[in-house]
Amino acid sequence: MRKRLRGVYSHEEIATGAIRMYTKAPDRLRVVDIAREVGATPNHVHLSCPIMIGTSRPVVGGHIPELLGEGTVALLDTPLDAPHGALVAGVLRHHGATVRPFPVLTASGFGDDLTLAAALRATRSLPVVLVASGTYSFNDECPPVLAATGRNVVAAAGNGGSTRPWWPAALPAVTAVGASAAFSGHGPWVDVVANGVDVPATVGSTQALCTGTSFAAALHAATLVPVP
Repeated sequence: MRKRLRGVYSHEEIATGAIRMYTKAPDRLRVVDIAREVGATPNHVHLSCPIMIGTSRPVVGGHIPELLGEGTVALLDTPLDAPHGALVAGVLRHHGATVRPFPVLTASGFGDDLTLAAALRATRSLPVVLVASGTYSFNDECPPVLAATGRNVVAAAGNGGSTRPWWPAALPAVTAVGASAAFSGHGPWVDVVANGVDVPATVGSTQALCTGTSFAAALHAATLVPVP
């Protein structure tokens, strides 16, 4: 079988394990079920959350930087009770932003381009929309359903350490945020480079330091929201 780039696979390939997925074997059928629930057809993109190589650690002592301005960011990510969504929201809130969640991924970090596109249409009128996930694609071309993503979108550049475009961040209308670290996606399609190592987050009464482009993008998005 011809080797394909990670990002575009059929449901059957995922279910049978014919490809290498970043999920355990028992989870593969659930990934297929999720895709079918949102009406996806074979070869739609399965968006994989950068949490796979993003990390966090609790803060023990030390000083957390002061909060910045206030405003609202629409967060298109996992549910807020899942680790990645909670941490990205924690970065936004720590830096003064109010979070309006739009879950487009499962708690384990998988979703579909159709679901993301629907959420992007629904949030088109909001001032700042943060997409903290993404995907590579076959032939490095943007999934067509995401091509009309608006200019209000800030997106993580991915943690692959590659110049390959990471969608939807690499779209010209989107503000792609990379991290000042070797793991970050990079290249001419990256618009902003922010701190992505030990980014402070507050989740409930817990403080953490997070590493990954998701958190660099959240840090940048928090600076863009209008102050009430």
